[in-house]
Amino acid sequence: MNARRLLMLIGFFMILGQNAAWAFDIPTPQNQPKVLNTTPFGTVKDFGPITPLAPITDMNSPLGAGHLPDGVEVRTVITPSQQGFLTRAPFLVTLTITDKNKSIASLTLHRPYGDSIDTRRISIAQRLESIDGRMANVRVYQFAVSPLSAGALELKFAEMTFREVGDASTNYAFIPVTRSLTVRPLPGFWPEYVPVSPALTITQAPLPSLVAGQPVDWRLQVSGRGLTEHALKQIFDEQLLGDSALALGDAEIRLSPTQPVPRDDVLAQTFDIRIPILPDPQGQNATKGRLPALRLPFIDSHSAEPGRTLRFAELPTQSVKWPAPASARAWQALRYWWWRALVGTLLLYGLGFALTDVWRRMARRQRHHTAQQKLSLCQTPLEMVHALREVTGESSINGMIHRAPNPRFMAALRALDAACYALEPTPPHDWENTQQELARWLPRTFFES
Repeated sequence: MNARRLLMLIGFFMILGQNAAWAFDIPTPQNQPKVLNTTPFGTVKDFGPITPLAPITDMNSPLGAGHLPDGVEVRTVITPSQQGFLTRAPFLVTLTITDKNKSIASLTLHRPYGDSIDTRRISIAQRLESIDGRMANVRVYQFAVSPLSAGALELKFAEMTFREVGDASTNYAFIPVTRSLTVRPLPGFWPEYVPVSPALTITQAPLPSLVAGQPVDWRLQVSGRGLTEHALKQIFDEQLLGDSALALGDAEIRLSPTQPVPRDDVLAQTFDIRIPILPDPQGQNATKGRLPALRLPFIDSHSAEPGRTLRFAELPTQSVKWPAPASARAWQALRYWWWRALVGTLLLYGLGFALTDVWRRMARRQRHHTAQQKLSLCQTPLEMVHALREVTGESSINGMIHRAPNPRFMAALRALDAACYALEPTPPHDWENTQQELARWLPRTFFES
């Protein structure tokens, strides 16, 4: 009897146990056991959704919503220009992450954003810095932010995530506080592609040697803030006008791969411009042309009243030359030298004629002087007559008179003729006077041939 009762009690408790197990098989929040999110490194932290903080106007702040690993600080610094925030004028945003414990294994962040706001990354730097006697790992991210419209704007920061060394399953999330900005407008009468910058520079590389009919590249560099390929394209297309002597192609513009950020201004950019030029495009044997002057307008963001007037970066016009083709050079040489050669020939002929005339005159004077000396040595009238015939080439005194009708010479010849026919064997008493007159007044006509 006791054994029978014991068996019945055992069966009753077994039935109760089966009914309790069946009841727990129905999943309800109350009967489900809690499963801990654990890893070999510890329990995973669940921070839940992050609600961003309300916007503030402080330009330098470490505030933000979310959670950061121990020893990590995130600071955002906004550096406006001298005249505050200005439409299309970029300003600097610096995001600094200080890791005092050097525990960050990886992090993810994005550039700031907002309505009517354009952002580009400038640089990423990392360094070790001594803080409170310990070396901390400091990461610095710089962004150039340009407001595209005036009025009240909000500069927002995207959610940042961190992972610590040794804890690959826990994500720390943090959102820096949003900033409220008041942006000043620009005058609406300037085109939107005019850059807003405190300065703008344009330089050019030396031109290669030009050859007619062969294209070369005219290379320029433009540095300044607020520049875009579209804006530079608009500015250059309005000024690149070629002519029949020098053709200009469309400007090709790209961000410089060698000098993207000038050293003296982190917000500025440098663009490389390549402009094809073609000397003598129409084959007209042109040998020189002119590169147009370039004037790049910009609005000075540091002036007291930005946009009241425009400033310009200028590149003056340039004269360029190139050699002509061989046929053109021959024709040009002919056109250049023919009249010069003619003038030179005439000058040489005139010089030769003048020298010949001088030589002839000197020779004639010499012959005349020799004849005068010869006549002065004659001792008798007959000897004088023979000498005159030899000198003058005339056979008679009448021929001499007819050829050279000089009154003094004619009188001397008549005296000579009278002396030749005188009865005295000796010369007359005035013979010396007649001899001197004949030698003195001997005409040069006899020596011109």
